[in-house]
Amino acid sequence: MERAKNHKTIAFGLILGFLSPGLVFAAGESAGTQTNKSAGPVEFDLSIGTELMSGDTTYSIGGPIVYPDGSVVNAYFPFSQLEWPLDIWLARIDAGIDIGSSWRINAVVKKNINDPGGNMKDSDWIIPGRLDIFSESEISDFDALIWDIDVEWVFMKRQVWEIYAGFGYQYQNFEYEAQGIYQYSPSGLPGVEAYGDGSVSITYEMTYRMPYFLMGTDFQVTPNFTLAGSLAYSPWVDAADEDFHLARTPVLVSQGDMDGDGYMIDVAGTYRFLSSWFLKAGFHYLRIAVDGSQNQSFGGAANGTVREKSESNQTSGYLSVGFTF
Repeated sequence: MERAKNHKTIAFGLILGFLSPGLVFAAGESAGTQTNKSAGPVEFDLSIGTELMSGDTTYSIGGPIVYPDGSVVNAYFPFSQLEWPLDIWLARIDAGIDIGSSWRINAVVKKNINDPGGNMKDSDWIIPGRLDIFSESEISDFDALIWDIDVEWVFMKRQVWEIYAGFGYQYQNFEYEAQGIYQYSPSGLPGVEAYGDGSVSITYEMTYRMPYFLMGTDFQVTPNFTLAGSLAYSPWVDAADEDFHLARTPVLVSQGDMDGDGYMIDVAGTYRFLSSWFLKAGFHYLRIAVDGSQNQSFGGAANGTVREKSESNQTSGYLSVGFTF
């Protein structure tokens, strides 16, 4: 895909730009210096905290349309788009294992503790380039689960600086129920205006699976304060979604299967206020772009297949407190 090629080029450039200051700094250090990280056999840390996420996961559908009899209509793209909000608070648990001075395993689990504050926005283009139908729905129920695990290898160490590489896997699942609020036609089509009746009009579930490569650096600013940053890239993101348009008669069921790429940026600072206790604050950004097809059915009868694209942008800030043992 052209988008994937562009993202790979961008990611490679970001990696070089991210690492170059560390390489220059490392070159200036004497070859005999070592980091202050313990060279003992195993060290564990565990932390709990909260995370404030802002963003959305948005999917668009359009042509070509493939009907059950095999006929194809080269329709325009998109003719419909649904934007699902991700402005939420999450609880998170982080765990890490240092194995010697060169290997580390990290894991994090996140769970939402509230529902998104924004509404779902549904846009339809009956005429290409002209927004003909627009509606908003209130999120009445929401569930999010995110977990991530990675393995890091430190391949360059200096007195206060180290550079590492590794690989990981991230899983995300978002489930929504929404109640229609108001629908109208921005282009003035008659017979479109409608109000919700308080019942659930649509449900949606999106699942992302993302194996990735990562590179990063740690810099010990003071004996008690460390800055860390990493960049991760995945050319193998897999996405599957499903929604039920309950307000339709018969009910419209849409199931999508997509793949694409994604990248993550993470920057964090860790302050050790006691020998074994620490505070950690960080910034996290994730972007995913996938492309594939969506199967549609009305009342259980196949209606055809359309093209589907989905993008998710997620920006987070987090704070946690932890213990090393």
